[in-house]
Amino acid sequence: MFNAPRPAQPYSSSNGFGTTSFVVDNPLVSSVYDSDGLDPWSTAPSPAPPTIPAASPVAAPAGFSAVIADSIVPPIYHQAFAAVDSSGSGETSVNGLSRVLGTAGLPASTIERIVSLVSSRSRVSKLEFFVALALVALAQSGKDLSIERVAALAQENALPVPDLDLSSLTSASTFNGFPSPPPAPIRAPVPTRGYTSEDPWSIGKLVNAPTLSEPGPDSFTNGITSSISGTGLPKDWWKRQESITVNTLGQQGFILKRYLVYEVSTNRGAPVPRRYSEFVFLWDVLVKRYPFRLLPSLPPKRIGPDEGFLEQRRRGLARFINFVVNHPIIKDDGLLQVFLTEPSFEHWRKQASISYEEESASKRVDQVEEMSIPSDLEDKLAVVRSKISVLIEQWQKICILAERIMKRREAAASDTARLTNTLKALVEVNDRCWRGDDCELCLGVRQGLSSVAQHTQRHSDVLEERSRRLLYSTLEALKGQRDLYIAMRDLFIRHDRLSGDSVEKLKKRVETNSLKLEGVKQTKKERWQEEADKIAGIIEKDQASIAAMLNRRVFIRASMWHELRVVLHNRENTLLTQAVKTFAREESSFSESVAANWTSLVDAVESMPFE
Repeated sequence: MFNAPRPAQPYSSSNGFGTTSFVVDNPLVSSVYDSDGLDPWSTAPSPAPPTIPAASPVAAPAGFSAVIADSIVPPIYHQAFAAVDSSGSGETSVNGLSRVLGTAGLPASTIERIVSLVSSRSRVSKLEFFVALALVALAQSGKDLSIERVAALAQENALPVPDLDLSSLTSASTFNGFPSPPPAPIRAPVPTRGYTSEDPWSIGKLVNAPTLSEPGPDSFTNGITSSISGTGLPKDWWKRQESITVNTLGQQGFILKRYLVYEVSTNRGAPVPRRYSEFVFLWDVLVKRYPFRLLPSLPPKRIGPDEGFLEQRRRGLARFINFVVNHPIIKDDGLLQVFLTEPSFEHWRKQASISYEEESASKRVDQVEEMSIPSDLEDKLAVVRSKISVLIEQWQKICILAERIMKRREAAASDTARLTNTLKALVEVNDRCWRGDDCELCLGVRQGLSSVAQHTQRHSDVLEERSRRLLYSTLEALKGQRDLYIAMRDLFIRHDRLSGDSVEKLKKRVETNSLKLEGVKQTKKERWQEEADKIAGIIEKDQASIAAMLNRRVFIRASMWHELRVVLHNRENTLLTQAVKTFAREESSFSESVAANWTSLVDAVESMPFE
């Protein structure tokens, strides 16, 4: 029953967001993140790969799929690729490929030709990488470099084995492929119930308490004034956030029912495999249990997704799960704990009884917490509501422009690696001068060009490491800010849709039934006691419903105040400060490394002769 499709429940209103809002309970909706096609959060089919250049027999990963097909790949192929793809993303850089090929002992001109044959992009897919290794093996055996020859050998399950010295490679986590994820920050053990003094989100709690009596007329105007003191969080709380990684394990299932599996890794236990549909199930339950909490949307599905879209979706899932596990309330949800630790979530779901009960049904706000709600809460929320659409738009622009800049840096690192290969090939070609081996002019120029190649290699290394750090750390922090404001907008929409109740209607019915009860008691007709008991029971039931609804009103106000003050205010400021400071520090270090490298080159070419 949990896998049955859920009907969309649209909600539309012009509630101060500048334009008509729309939200559905189904998270698989297209987002409005990007207007120029850079972001894959749209339902449009993936664009077709670029036209294959005539100079390259195979220039797209789809073409290399036909070359390798289902051929048996020698173990050295996987070992070499793992050395430059430590994160398991399925891609590496041109620089990483060049480094692996450099361990084969081939001439620089041959390495340059192989790189040009297999890839014209800034990234190299696994299939392109495998074809390159097959070409290396052909070159080592003295055979012609031919994509067609590799395809023929693949059909015979006879891909050649290259001779590589992988032990001489620089650490892949530093220079090649994707950088290894930074160490997870230290955090306190996850409490089993409630909160402890070590909890970085420790504030006034929503606790289970006896049901409050019906509030008086001034119930919703109690509380503090507009001034806010402190952040509601302990010092350095952002340093103790839990970190979860989401990696791609690969495709599983049968031909007609293939699906992608992710590996979710935490320090709560061993890594667990999860399907996208299981993320959807988690989101569906959480949004029903915690409708008045900040909860990011999931990245959507797409028909015919390409590798770029799947990678963007993986990052979106990682941002979602990291937000949830660091939310002060949702992080202790029982289903979330099972999702992060249960080896077979699908098997567990078939045996468990899942509750969708709203949080307010089992929690009450104590009087101290109720008194802390400011009397001008609606005014505060109105301030955020009035600017939320503009904030989303501006942060979306920031994400798009930042990603463009970072992609250009990544392309620059790729082009610098290609330049290095070409310079090395040039030095090889000019190994001998027509004047003989004693030409000091040619020798000095060749040595200078060799120094240039060494320094462009270093620059490529530093530039690649920096670009990947920007794409996988800085950019994700920026997108996290965008996701935060989108989650706040969705919270406002859920609040407008779900916070209503029928208290006034029930009060009128209680008054009517009370008058009716008095009339029955006064007239005392036949069997009047039975009728009086029946009416009294209805009144008692309505009064209980009124009390529960009034308690829910208080709970909703407490929840909105908590999300505004504790979650939104701190994440939009503190985490942004952390990201900006980290960016400035790393960019400064990067600039110093670049300057030091080119300063070293100035000294290295100082002795290059003019004549």
